[in-house]
Amino acid sequence: MPADAAAPGVSLERLLTLVLALDEAHPIPASELARRARVSLRTIYRDVRRLQEAGVPIVSEAGRAGGLLLAPGFRLAPLGLTRGETLALSMAVQLLRCQPERPFRAELETAARKLASAARVERPELLADVQRWLRVEPPADDAFHPERPPVGARPGEAVVGATVQTFVEALVAGRSVAIEYRSPYDAATSELHVDPAGVVADRGLWYLVAFPRHALKRARYLRADRVRRCRPAEPMDLERQARWRPGETRPWLHEAMRVWIEASPVVLEMSTAQWQRLARDWYFGAGVVEPAGPEGGERVRFTWGEGEFERVREVLSWLGPPARLLAPEAWRARLRDGWLAQAAVHGG
Repeated sequence: MPADAAAPGVSLERLLTLVLALDEAHPIPASELARRARVSLRTIYRDVRRLQEAGVPIVSEAGRAGGLLLAPGFRLAPLGLTRGETLALSMAVQLLRCQPERPFRAELETAARKLASAARVERPELLADVQRWLRVEPPADDAFHPERPPVGARPGEAVVGATVQTFVEALVAGRSVAIEYRSPYDAATSELHVDPAGVVADRGLWYLVAFPRHALKRARYLRADRVRRCRPAEPMDLERQARWRPGETRPWLHEAMRVWIEASPVVLEMSTAQWQRLARDWYFGAGVVEPAGPEGGERVRFTWGEGEFERVREVLSWLGPPARLLAPEAWRARLRDGWLAQAAVHGG
């Protein structure tokens, strides 16, 4: 009996798997394709010939790193996915990419390329490089900064998810969005008209990265759970991208911290060891630290933005001596009176 007489017959599933395997950025040796399909090399060559006769442009590249691949410029037919399904899978791939221990490392990259190739969206380049607009922050160490309670009722998970979906769909479609946004500090609601630039996933929250329309201002980071309404509007004037510095975590927090420091700066002087302890916290790590004078030695000056006295008192109590408050000066007397009262309570 011939060597390949017992080889499998024509299998549509095997042919489809072969086409998907060839839709990669580099050639694949026929021997590797045979190993994956668990058939003989002769069967693989027969399958390739059948696909070529059906119009699939499979080419071969010679050389040590050669093999078979789809002709450059050939795109697979859509996988039967809607635009929303394609975006959901592309975001899921990026979220898994950002895990510290990443399973299916090689398969994630080939899946991402196939999704981008088969996608039918207005801005396909955004699916080819999802990390340009989707950022996933690492787990946060929350040493001493509880979440501020919301003003009013917080929207449900389905509402927040729908907001992020509308925002991402507008980004990929190249459209601006109209947003109704509620401040966390009061009950005021503002109407914003912005151009989407990206999204950030951080500590179980979603942040929408957007530029104000018709204004060359820096990006804003809007928490999705504070958005009351989000709807697509007219095409964007400029397709701007968030400028994320390499190695910088939580860019939204660094942007916001600069604004908070301008509005209500708090300055502490502390030991270097105390600062190293405080800097491990996801929130305080975005503050500004500098030497405490020309001869600071083992002391530093730390500045962050905070408008509530009680939060500052709690941080100083947590740090302990030699940390001390430098500004605002008006709070120093309140600190002293409070600690004297504590000393009297514990004196007995």
